[in-house]
Amino acid sequence: MSKKNGGNRSFERRERNDLAKTCAFWGIVLAGVAMFIGFVISLLALLEITIGWAGTLRGICSIVSMVALLVAVAVPAYGYVRGRGKVWKAIYWVALVLYVCGIIGIGFTL
Repeated sequence: MSKKNGGNRSFERRERNDLAKTCAFWGIVLAGVAMFIGFVISLLALLEITIGWAGTLRGICSIVSMVALLVAVAVPAYGYVRGRGKVWKAIYWVALVLYVCGIIGIGFTL
């Protein structure tokens, strides 16, 4: 009798976990850099140093930050709901669509 084990299952789980960790890391790094650039621009404005394109750059940094955090959170969150029921998956997708609509809406106002 052969014994069936889940050898491939642990490899897939580890791969998924590595992807989630990678997305979370790079998402937070990109968001941090984008937010820091926005902070520097705001600091320059506070010191009354005006740059014509600073407002546009700050808006772009804000959108980049939101998209980076979306990637950082969406991938691990999907890993969380993947093994759950259909209701959890529906909540995940609805929340994801609402967040993306919010990002797009902010992009229209800039």
